[in-house]
Amino acid sequence: SPLSPLAFVQYGNYFAIIGQNYELGYHYVKLGLALMKQSPSRAYDCQIIFHSAYTRLHVEPMQSACEFFLDGFRAAMKSGATRNAMKCAYFYDACCFWAGKKLDELALSMEETLSQLRFHKNLVLISIMLPIVRLTLRLVGEPDIPQQNSLTSVFGETRNEEDIADKVSTVMITKHFNEYYESFIFREFDKARDCAEKYFSLQNLTKISGVAMYHRTFYFGLVSFWIGRETNDKEWIARGVESKVSIEKLAVLASTWNFQNKTYLLQAEEQFCARNFDYAAKLYDDAILSSKMHKFVNEEALANELAGHFYLDTGRKFKALKYFCQAEEKYREWGAVA
Repeated sequence: SPLSPLAFVQYGNYFAIIGQNYELGYHYVKLGLALMKQSPSRAYDCQIIFHSAYTRLHVEPMQSACEFFLDGFRAAMKSGATRNAMKCAYFYDACCFWAGKKLDELALSMEETLSQLRFHKNLVLISIMLPIVRLTLRLVGEPDIPQQNSLTSVFGETRNEEDIADKVSTVMITKHFNEYYESFIFREFDKARDCAEKYFSLQNLTKISGVAMYHRTFYFGLVSFWIGRETNDKEWIARGVESKVSIEKLAVLASTWNFQNKTYLLQAEEQFCARNFDYAAKLYDDAILSSKMHKFVNEEALANELAGHFYLDTGRKFKALKYFCQAEEKYREWGAVA
């Protein structure tokens, strides 16, 4: 049956994402993809490729796994399934951002995707995508996109971003996540705390299995440790620890490539909060080295920056300067100039 490959892929996703058995889940996902190659189907190939990414983005290096969405996009366009094609285009851009793809190239890809989404009047995906597009433009120093107050649906209805966010939980969650991430990156503490609190209030809605949501867990942990340290709030530090434990499990069960550097950085922030400064210093260096080895230039830049803040806050200004300079170099390598 043409649906057999999709069934195997979804069965694999169940074992991996729900059951946390990534080895077995990945086995079934690869089996489904092998069956797809033996019996290709224009009607289902896009869905098979798209859903296989749920597990593959955990197990395979994220930088190469992003490319599966382009395969899904091409398969969808061949079958005339433009809605599925737009979904693949969005996830390709989003995953490339978190994988550390060059921001100038990514900004062009996002512009094309957003143009296609407007043409096809996919208001939900437009609203989900706009925050990360705005963030990318801010990082590369380009002008912002103004608030969209006249988005037209396929039914001819006119909506604005806020209205869609209020009615669609996925849009609202994505909006709050991108806001606290942006505030964290630009060290806007009050805004980061407010946005993280809003995101946390929707945590039950975020615990759905989806395409590589682990970056949200990772950054929520970093933000939580920051808030907890600045406010001496043990509840926020506990939230950071919970995120750290989740990422540690993924490093063991899914992939050291995608999760080792994230684990080290969360552990470093935890030890900073606990005032175990010698151990924290080692973990920051481990996070920097692991990010470099696994080609996450965006996270290598961030690890250097957070190490700089660590040394600055603990009274070692000259050492902090070294890490801040390395962070600036890596941010520029990524393409961030703001």
